[in-house]
Amino acid sequence: MSKSTFFWITALLVFLTGSGLWLWNRFGPTTGRSYPPKLEAYPVAKTIDSSSSACDLVVRRYKQIGEEMQFELAANASGLSPYNVEIAQKGKVIQFKEVPHRFGIWLSIMPLALETGPATIKIISLGQPGCETSAAFEFDKNKKVEILDPQSWTRQGSKDNWLDVRPIMANGKLHLKDFGNYDDGRTKVVMIDGIEVKGLENGIEAKPGYLYSITARWIDAPYNDWWNKMRNRSIRQQNIWISGNPGAKEDTKLTRIEIPKWFSPSRTINVDFDTKFPEFEPIKGKLVMQYQLNDYVPTENYYKRGINYLYNGKDTPAPRMHYTATPNYFGDKDEKWFSSLSQSDVESRAIVPNFGVYALDFEFWNQHYIPEVKQRLIWFARTIRKNHPEMYLMDYWGGGAYTNPHINTMGGKNPKELMDDYNNPKPNNSNFEALPNGDSFHDLFNATPIDVYPKPMFVKDEKGNTPNNFVLLSAIHSLRINKLIPYQKDNKLIFFGWNRYMPLYSDPIVPWNYQLTDPKGELVMNQLETMPASQALSMSLFSLIMFDGYYLWHDSGPSGKDPNAYKVGSDASSWGHEWYPADGKTPESEIGKKSTGRDAAYYWDYPTQYYSLGNWMAKQVEDVIVGGTNKDLAFELNGNWIQPKKEQALLAIDKKEPFVTSIVKGNQIVVLGLDSFQSPTANRVVKVKLPDGSETSIELYGNWPSLYRGTLK
Repeated sequence: MSKSTFFWITALLVFLTGSGLWLWNRFGPTTGRSYPPKLEAYPVAKTIDSSSSACDLVVRRYKQIGEEMQFELAANASGLSPYNVEIAQKGKVIQFKEVPHRFGIWLSIMPLALETGPATIKIISLGQPGCETSAAFEFDKNKKVEILDPQSWTRQGSKDNWLDVRPIMANGKLHLKDFGNYDDGRTKVVMIDGIEVKGLENGIEAKPGYLYSITARWIDAPYNDWWNKMRNRSIRQQNIWISGNPGAKEDTKLTRIEIPKWFSPSRTINVDFDTKFPEFEPIKGKLVMQYQLNDYVPTENYYKRGINYLYNGKDTPAPRMHYTATPNYFGDKDEKWFSSLSQSDVESRAIVPNFGVYALDFEFWNQHYIPEVKQRLIWFARTIRKNHPEMYLMDYWGGGAYTNPHINTMGGKNPKELMDDYNNPKPNNSNFEALPNGDSFHDLFNATPIDVYPKPMFVKDEKGNTPNNFVLLSAIHSLRINKLIPYQKDNKLIFFGWNRYMPLYSDPIVPWNYQLTDPKGELVMNQLETMPASQALSMSLFSLIMFDGYYLWHDSGPSGKDPNAYKVGSDASSWGHEWYPADGKTPESEIGKKSTGRDAAYYWDYPTQYYSLGNWMAKQVEDVIVGGTNKDLAFELNGNWIQPKKEQALLAIDKKEPFVTSIVKGNQIVVLGLDSFQSPTANRVVKVKLPDGSETSIELYGNWPSLYRGTLK
């Protein structure tokens, strides 16, 4: 072998080895790697006495949040909490008895009315006699943090050192501030309502009367590599509602339909719209399909709050129910089995009660039905329609003639490619192609659902937007095209939604905190990420104002009233849980032991509260939206008037602009607007042109919908 050949082979091997190592380090597994937090910014406590070498309990660092002190503890033993704590300064001693503490948080002591200067803390373990420590720290009474009264806000979700967002007053204005500010060296992205924000650790201005969903994500790679399940990823979510009036209003000739003063999301983990909302009849001609969520509330309460069709109700007659046929309807059998059935076999299996709404959701089969499956589903649907002509029948899994292309500007369907759909509307769903014998679904389904499930909050663009910001506009486009397809023009067009994000990339689970009282302690269970409240209200309002309503799916049965009735151990969710008893010793087997009813709610379902709020708000304009005509409105942006076009929803996606539409009936008008892309705390006043030629203004706050009504000339 010549020297030249040897050199090039060696160079190639070095290059390939280097490339392989780079790829391994860039994309390879790191899930087992540890990333300790960076705590250098916090002051170090000075140990005075740590008399017990058996546990080596010591105070390492501390931080002050107004009248609250948090202390980082370390020890070589477990089972030390709860603690008796003494805070001393200038001869004054403040005692705190049986203070619980758990791994993952700092010991919190509050309130402390101390003077500026040195103070000491003595911590005595009640879990291990003789284990105690004392340390000195500095207190600054000038570090005032005006955290809102706990009675004026509520927060549920994660609770640990990683994310600690609270509402504060700063310079006379309301702010959200993250007192956790957790940093372990990985890429960190913080979002409010699904849009990236910067500087939450310093405070971001907010408004009362709104619910903010804050998520923080960490990954040891660029954020847009979140798809890579081999990387080390973590997530936390906190959802904060702040009571109060949003404040100044825009100058407008329209009347705003505001979030009513009586509304607030539940202060407990159970929803309460089924008792707290005023009674109202369903909007005429609209479909609202929800689930009974509280076992202890009469089923009739739901029907008296604008819901047409219910599931999980007690003794509910079939015509007032909606039903979803899932794979277990056919015993979870596969396509091959179904394709082997004769027509009579299929028709015999299509004998169902006279439900008000019946949805097909055979998700174990290919979403694009093979001819054999399609033929049998046609037989199945035709039999149901023949037997129950008044029933609303739809196929959620197979979709309508035009399924949601999931349009966005970051890797999804390009909106520019769909502009011609309005000139030449046609199905994009092969399921609606006729079979050789002429059979098709064309005249069988009388309701058309569009998927509005929350989408991943990555990839992220330079403005902090993610695919989730495009869901509503993509759905509006999809239903508008469905309406233009002749055999669907009289169908009920609805949004089919869920209130949580279904992980698509083996996403890490959100640790959700529950404070139990019997037994007393902290239960942490892993849950899915919940959608922003602003998105839930938008889905509800746009579905009812522009279209025919919504179907809000739920993934669990009705909940009981006992807040301690959770299942752990072998009966628990496979997502995992942790138990931290307040006394440091109560076993987890005691959790839920005294419960005789249904389980407690497993997460704070504020999205359903906001879907229901949208239903109530739409009811306030029922006289216009029922029988009215939909017209998009011109609006002014950056000094230029944006004239509406039939493809306006696509243009709003492409240019990331606001979307303003209306319903006109006689001289009455309802205006509905939204900016899906601006900062979640931005406030935009938009000048709009009404159909009578007059101009007025509407306010678009964050990603929240704005609803108005008025009278035209």
